[in-house]
This record gives sequence, C-alpha cells and structure tokens, in this order.
Amino acid sequence: MSLDTFRPMKTPTYSMRGMARSLAALAAGRTSSDALAAKVRGFLLATLATFPWRVTFQDWTGARYDTGGDAAHWSGHDALEVRLNEGAGRDLLALDGMRFLERFLDQEVELTGNLYLLPELRNYVKLTLTPWQILQNRLRNLVFENPSRARASVKSHYDISEEALFYLDRVYRSYSCAMFEEPDLLTRRTDLEVGRGESDAHDSLEKAQWRKFAHAADYLAPGPGETVLDVGCGYPGFLMVLMDRHPGATIVGWTHSANQVREGKEMLGRHDASRYELHEGDYREDTRRYDHVHSTGMISHVGPPGPASGLRNYVREVRRRIRTGGRYVHHALMIAHTGSRLFDSIGPAFNRRFVWPGFYWYTLGQHVTALEENGFQVMRVIDLTPHYAKTTWMWHERMCADRDRFVRHAGESTYRAWQIFLAGITGSFLIRQTHCYRLLCQAVDTERPAVDRSDPARGISAQMPIEMPPVRRTRA
Repeated sequence: MSLDTFRPMKTPTYSMRGMARSLAALAAGRTSSDALAAKVRGFLLATLATFPWRVTFQDWTGARYDTGGDAAHWSGHDALEVRLNEGAGRDLLALDGMRFLERFLDQEVELTGNLYLLPELRNYVKLTLTPWQILQNRLRNLVFENPSRARASVKSHYDISEEALFYLDRVYRSYSCAMFEEPDLLTRRTDLEVGRGESDAHDSLEKAQWRKFAHAADYLAPGPGETVLDVGCGYPGFLMVLMDRHPGATIVGWTHSANQVREGKEMLGRHDASRYELHEGDYREDTRRYDHVHSTGMISHVGPPGPASGLRNYVREVRRRIRTGGRYVHHALMIAHTGSRLFDSIGPAFNRRFVWPGFYWYTLGQHVTALEENGFQVMRVIDLTPHYAKTTWMWHERMCADRDRFVRHAGESTYRAWQIFLAGITGSFLIRQTHCYRLLCQAVDTERPAVDRSDPARGISAQMPIEMPPVRRTRA
C-alpha cells in the first residue's frame, strides 16, 4: 500500500468570532437565569410581605431569603422551607400550582418543615390551575361513577401495602374521622402515643376511633335479630364495635378493597361468624332490605352528579335497602359553599389526581336536601370538622416520624403526595374550607313523614355526648 493512500487528518480550527459567540451565549444564559431568580424573589417578597408565618426560599442560584412574619404557628413547627429550581420559579410566576406540585413529587422541588402552611399560602400566592388543567378536570367529571369505576378508584386509594398503613390507628385501621374527647387540644404530643382503644387514659387515635364507632352503633341501637348494612365498611372496625355493644344483631359490610377483606377477616376472628358478613364488591349487588344502615366516609366516592351516580342516586340506593323507621348514620367529608366548581381549585384537583382518583365532595346543604328529598329525616347534625383536623394531624405526624418505612413500602412519590394531602387538608379543616359532618337520620314514608319517638338520638347523650365540646383554639 502506497503512503500516498493516507491523507493527513484535518486539524479543527477555531475562529475567535465563534468562541466569542459561545462565551456571550453562556453569559447571556447566566444573566437570564439571574434575572429570572431576581424576578421570582421580588414576586415572593411582595406577595408574602404580610404573610404571618415564616417561609424560607432557596433558589437555583444559591440565594437564600426569608419571607413572611414571625408569628407562632398552632402546629409548633418552624418555617416552611422551599428549595426551587428554575422551572419551579417559572411556575410560580405563571401561578401554575399543579405543575409546581408535580415538580415536588418528581423531587425537583423540596418542601420541608411546616407543610401545614400550604392552604394559607394558597390564599396569598393565588396559585391556580391553567385553563387546560381546568378543562381536563371538567371532562373527567363527565365520566360518571359506576360500579367498575368505583372499584378502580377505591383500590387505587386503599389497596396499598399494609406495611405503609402504620400511621393509621393500630386497632381498627380506620381511614375516616375519629371522635376525640378534646379535639381542640390539637397538638398535644402525648396524644400521638399509640394506644389500645377504649381503655386508654390519653386522648389517643385508637380510643377516638373506637369512640366514633361506638357513637354510631349506639345511635343505630339494633335489637336482637335486627340487621345492619355497613356501606363501604373498610377495615371492619365498625362491625367489631357494633357486635361488642349490641349482641344479637347481625351486620353485613361491603368494600371494594381486597386488602380490607383479607385483613378484616383476621381482625374479626374472635367474633361469631354467624353474626357478620364481609364482602369484597359493590354494596349495590346486595338487594336485601336491612333494619338500619351505616356509612362513614364512603360517600366521598359516589362521584359527581350524573344519571346513575352522585349524592342523590346514592341516597336513593340506601333508601331502597332500609326499612321505613330504620336509622341511618350518614357521615361525610363536605366542602364549604364557594360558588365555584370543586375541581377548579388546586387542592381538590391535586388530591383527585394523586390521592383519591374518584372522590367528590358536596356541601352540607346538598347533603340535607338529598336526604330529605329521598325518604329520610335528619334528626341531628354534628360538626366533626375539628375532630377530623386532629385525625389528619395525627396521621401526618405518625407518617412523617417513620418516613423511611412508608417510602420503602409505597414509594417516594406516594409519600410526597400524602404529605401534601394530609398536611394540606389539616390546614383546610382549621380554616373551614373543608368540613366533616355526621348526620343522624331516620327512614320515613315521604307521604307520612312521622318519626319513631323511640329514636336513640334522644337517649345516648348521658352515655356518650352527641354535642361536642366547643373548640377554643386561638389562631395566631
């Protein structure tokens, strides 16, 4: 082979002009990034100038600054700390709350410290949904709830690893609002100690969940041979307490969660199997008529109003399954009346997308109307909102105290979503944007709506007061 075959490699050449352009671009990028950081800082300092509590920001340039005031917060936690990347800065300027929270789930943004401030921050920063996000949410509401969608929604929310549910009470594993002796003493740390239930000396979560179930059982007060339907029973805590307090009654529970049925049958092991049934499936499969009905929390899953879904249709289904004169416990999360659509706001939209895929909340007025129009009289209304604030505070504190365990069994993104949900809804209860009410009802003949004068709502006050102690919390 001739040496002439080889040609020398071309040496790359660099022009001074090209190098200057590259350096100028880098400098411009830094200037643009610095300018964005300055704009975000100015926006936050101005927006949160009168915010009562401390929020500390650290941006992508390394700058760190404080906003807000030094007021003490009810939670006892110090400042909320926020670490931003450049994309999150742009989200804040655009008021795109959903994208900002998505970055938190993806670990692009860090939120640590006092997450209970999130609902309050929303009122100052005015984070919203984009028009496209609002349209997507409204389109989702056009797909009405049916048994198959209800099953999918419940399983996605409740069928997570049992090992990740350690933050619930350790006796009944109840997912709904407990009833405390002192709901206004929200942050007493000794109340976080794990209890045994009814006999606890402190106001434990375990005792409060027992108290909730006992209160409902004593309102229904089934006699020997009478039957009770528990709609959306979850883990069978109510079944256990009712059978303990009212021997001779039979109770049937329905849930879509396979975990709850499997674990529930073990929890019911000491009870007479002839006195209960526990089914995985939709309660609408059961066409029997019962003496009394109980439903705590499940009503959040009935979906938006539709031809075969929504609150009114749910109440009609319950009425078909209860005899006239029977008693019904209707216990639900509710939303304050605002005049706007539920999922047009960032909190409910986030929770529906990442925590409760099928949930929907109605106002107290809508609940009462649906009950009265479909064969029930409301005997008493109990505001449990302070009790739910204490419940979700306990769940959040227990979960965060053992973060590694939750992440190991449910994943980092799920942990972060539940942080936002539990801390956010606790704050939302306290500022009365979200409510929880228990309605004690009786099934009546709509043409002759006379109530049973032996209504147990009149007689259990001495044993377990229905009227809750006043909330005396002082807001900072």
